[in-house]
Amino acid sequence: MTFEGTSLTRRGALAAGGLAAAGLAAACTKESGTIEDGDGGEPEAPQSAAQITISPADGATDATAATEISWTVEDGEFTEFTLTDAEGAEVEGAMHPDGTTWVPAGPLAWEQTYTATVKATDAEGLEGEATAEFTTIASPGDRVGIENYLPGDGSTVGQGAILAFRFDGHEVAEDLRASVERRLFVSAEPAQEGSWHWITGRALEYRPKEFWQPGTQVSVRLGLGGLDLGDGRYGQYDEETSFATDTELRILEADDDTKQMRAYLDGTIVQTIPISLGADDIDGNDARSYSGTMTIMSREEESTFVSELYDYETDVKWAMRLTFSGQFIHGAPWASDRLGVSNGSHGCINVSDEMGEWLYNFVRWGDPVVVMNTGVQVPQGDGFTAWSLDWDSFKAGSYLD
Repeated sequence: MTFEGTSLTRRGALAAGGLAAAGLAAACTKESGTIEDGDGGEPEAPQSAAQITISPADGATDATAATEISWTVEDGEFTEFTLTDAEGAEVEGAMHPDGTTWVPAGPLAWEQTYTATVKATDAEGLEGEATAEFTTIASPGDRVGIENYLPGDGSTVGQGAILAFRFDGHEVAEDLRASVERRLFVSAEPAQEGSWHWITGRALEYRPKEFWQPGTQVSVRLGLGGLDLGDGRYGQYDEETSFATDTELRILEADDDTKQMRAYLDGTIVQTIPISLGADDIDGNDARSYSGTMTIMSREEESTFVSELYDYETDVKWAMRLTFSGQFIHGAPWASDRLGVSNGSHGCINVSDEMGEWLYNFVRWGDPVVVMNTGVQVPQGDGFTAWSLDWDSFKAGSYLD
């Protein structure tokens, strides 16, 4: 939608209209070339040649709470933009990182009127102004929330931290995924290349090209409130968080061939731990642990594991989750004879309670865990699995150019 009006200010437009209405009065041309009215009044003020077009257009009534403002300027240069609400209060916001639109800092209010004002100057330095008044639609009844797996606000996390979320019960069609991605803002200091990746139409992950640099400050805004998600459904809320990455890189590396886990701190082995992994056959089921690079999803000093498939309920200590499907690193005193020798778990990585406590205190949320040689790869999206793909494959899951 575009605003088809002239570049005149509202005052300028009224002045021009007034001049036309007074056109019946006598006028004369002075030798100097200026035009004055019959009463010898002041010359008409010159008008800017800058032509401004705004979207949403003046009078639009179909804007959503996620509306972004765009404009074009012909025969001039842009100088200023403001958005005000019905009471005249200025709405905070900033240009989108791609430079194409202005994005409000939060969702606009539903069923409210806003005024966008754009100013520009022409080659002679004359300022032109255009305004567009638009109204947002009534709050839609069908709103989509998310399962939010972002790091906690103000937290310090491992350098392998993945940003992840899922839409609640809604698959976003492929033709809308680029517009969704544009509203997922991630900024890092120092700046680092990164990308979103669609695992499915409802599950997304974000990672930098390499592990986060030590001490990175990261800010995230999922600008989904009011965003059109298709099928008459709209995003429910914006979600925001800011966090830091640790100054030290911790990595766990578990090898099924050796039945050992090595703990690295900034590239140096600080602990070697005997382990037992998932068995290849328990009651006719393949219970092997997944290979791949995952990250610590949670840490629980005490937990109760319940399995309907294997019909057990077991209390464990020092549980560190790796997958949504229930693979953990945890203390397993009942497995002491197997540690470092053979596999026998239902998919978890068993360690002694002593080493479980050591690991629990060593790792942070977001620390990478590399599992090797089990013969079965972790499914994408079962946990935070972005590091199990190489960078080119991961970036291919983005819908932005």
